[in-house]
Amino acid sequence: RGRPNKDEYRQFILRDNHGGNDLSALEEVLTRRLKHLEWPLPEILVVDGAFLQQGIAETVLATANLTIPIVGVVKNDKHKPDHIIGETGLIQRFSSDALLANAEAHRFAIALHRKRKRRSFLGT
Repeated sequence: RGRPNKDEYRQFILRDNHGGNDLSALEEVLTRRLKHLEWPLPEILVVDGAFLQQGIAETVLATANLTIPIVGVVKNDKHKPDHIIGETGLIQRFSSDALLANAEAHRFAIALHRKRKRRSFLGT
């Protein structure tokens, strides 16, 4: 409905050591997310990145025998959204929602990261 539903947000603390490899981290998070059968499946997946990230998402979905459309938010050199890749009809239908989801995911992840860093710094 064009608005964030914060009750549906989920946090995934990475279990494996990915050594800064965003693709393997994405694979872990998607795999773990899709194992939660009690959560409804998304209508569309929005990945932060281009063809490599989209390929990882497609592989995870294929492994889970799921078909969910995927779009990718490609950033410019200033790390701002530049364009969306994916099926043209999906881009036209979901572009504003995809950009909102991408921005909210970043905001949420940064807030979680800062909270965890603050706790480790304070020793709590």
